[in-house]
Amino acid sequence: MTAVSFTEYTVAELLGWPLLHFVWQGALIASVCAILLALTRNARPQLRYMLACTAMLMCLLWPVAGVLQQWQDPQTISLETAIQLAGKANVSLDLVWVKQSLLAARIEAWLPLVVTVWSMGVLLMLMRLALGLLWVYRLGQHGNDLAALTQQWQARSNQLAYQFAIRRQVTLKFQKDLVSPVTYGCLKPVVVMPASLLTGMAPDMLEALLAHELAHIKRWDYAVNLLQNLVLSLLFYHPAVWWISKRIDAERELIADDMAAAMLGQAKPLARALQVLDKLQIAGMPQTAMAANGGDLLSRIKRLVRPDAQPWHWKMAAPVLGIAAALLLVLQTQVNATPEPSVPSVTQKTEAPVHLNAYIKTSSAHVLVLDEQSGKVLLEKNADTIVPIASISKLVTAMVMLDARLDMNENVTISKDDVTGWQNTQVKLQAGMTLSRQTLLELMLTPSSNAAARAMARSYPGGKQAFVAALQNKTASLGLRATHLEEAAGISEKNRSNARDVARLVQAAASYPELRRLTSRSDGTYMVAGQLHQYQSTNDLTGNKEWDISLSKTGYSKIAGRCLSMRTIIAGKPIIMVLLNAKNSDVRTDDIVQIRNALEAATAAPG
Repeated sequence: MTAVSFTEYTVAELLGWPLLHFVWQGALIASVCAILLALTRNARPQLRYMLACTAMLMCLLWPVAGVLQQWQDPQTISLETAIQLAGKANVSLDLVWVKQSLLAARIEAWLPLVVTVWSMGVLLMLMRLALGLLWVYRLGQHGNDLAALTQQWQARSNQLAYQFAIRRQVTLKFQKDLVSPVTYGCLKPVVVMPASLLTGMAPDMLEALLAHELAHIKRWDYAVNLLQNLVLSLLFYHPAVWWISKRIDAERELIADDMAAAMLGQAKPLARALQVLDKLQIAGMPQTAMAANGGDLLSRIKRLVRPDAQPWHWKMAAPVLGIAAALLLVLQTQVNATPEPSVPSVTQKTEAPVHLNAYIKTSSAHVLVLDEQSGKVLLEKNADTIVPIASISKLVTAMVMLDARLDMNENVTISKDDVTGWQNTQVKLQAGMTLSRQTLLELMLTPSSNAAARAMARSYPGGKQAFVAALQNKTASLGLRATHLEEAAGISEKNRSNARDVARLVQAAASYPELRRLTSRSDGTYMVAGQLHQYQSTNDLTGNKEWDISLSKTGYSKIAGRCLSMRTIIAGKPIIMVLLNAKNSDVRTDDIVQIRNALEAATAAPG
């Protein structure tokens, strides 16, 4: 048979999870970068610039790798699709269930909104980038305000460009509406100088600023800045990316300062020029342009005049907390998937039987869905794993009591041992109360009273020991080889079985009319000491008109989780569902509804 991995992708899952995972990934990258920058604080700015650029590149590549991982890993399909495929004659379907943590399941429901908001944010950021590029373009289209002086300084610019070994033609312009030099363009770079600097700044200072701008051109900083802004547009939501970008800007300016000072042979003219720019306090310069007043001007001036070593400060160790927080976050959002070997994806049709691996999500750890009429197992997940089954044990307790043909009208007095431990909140039996065996049976099955189950077991002929022996004989006679019961209520974690045995148990229990009646009703009443009390079924679906339930039993304990065994009619067929170890009642119900919808859709589908 041809091995095929059937996958279904959604944009929300493909993009959503990598975007959310980048929350901790970005924090981790920034924290490591901050530590490395602190350790290299007295090194050349080229090293710190390389570290910051590497961090920015990692910020881009890690989410991209996450998207590729989402694409290559086995994805999930809906139950409806799986059952439709299973109904085809030329398809052999293996269901590979994927278990999610409760947190991951809740987050996944919000992925479409997350991706939508992110897409809108990216669109706004790209518009912002486009407006910046438009501003730069219009700046280059303006005429030269001081053509005569420009020729003189163009010649000096050409000399400096030659000294920098710049092979591209650099155009110099002067504009009256600027207060800081601006450089833009890659293949045809342009330096635009404020016209006011010609009168407000000495020639050597102006020359130093020009050398600084040419250093940016030499290093192709404009191209790097554009790529940097593209990454910011994609990952705008993470403060770490903005911080890394600012560090790149700062180190870039320091490198250009060093190159300009080295070219001119002195640093003081550039320092004085930066002092003049600092007084201008320009704001709002588009990030698509390279401005000489970028970075921290005061620190740049101090560094040029007196390049002292930077001492260690305790705040430099703060990124360690960021690393710890990132690792904690990834542990909280980890999605536990059933490990399976990856198989190649094939989409072509063939007349030969096709073997499909369908990866399906469910919140319940153990699932079995049985078509009772045909005996065919429709869906199963870890159905042979033996686990605690909690109050589902009470089905066997009820069968043992009914098999004994005891007087159901006989009264039984509740003892202290019966009410010891956890009790049902809606049925509060107390020691000394007297109820009929029939009432105890009803309380044990519908609202799942533990005290009622214990009292019934104690009233069994021969006492508890005889009852436990009868309990085990019953499971043996039913062929429940994976089932082991030691007490009546299911409180003990030693009451264990698997989903396959529980399905057989439901089939056997359905042969008892009284069990069908008591477990399929939504509520009931009982009388104690002349007072009438009401109770509800532990399965909310029994009161739902959309469901045709003929037998139902829930179970819960901290170890067993939320369990449910149920016999119902779906699409005109008797179906038995067993779900064990769900995180809570809501996700268990979600699984049940999803299974029913899938079965109905598969039955209605043509072919």
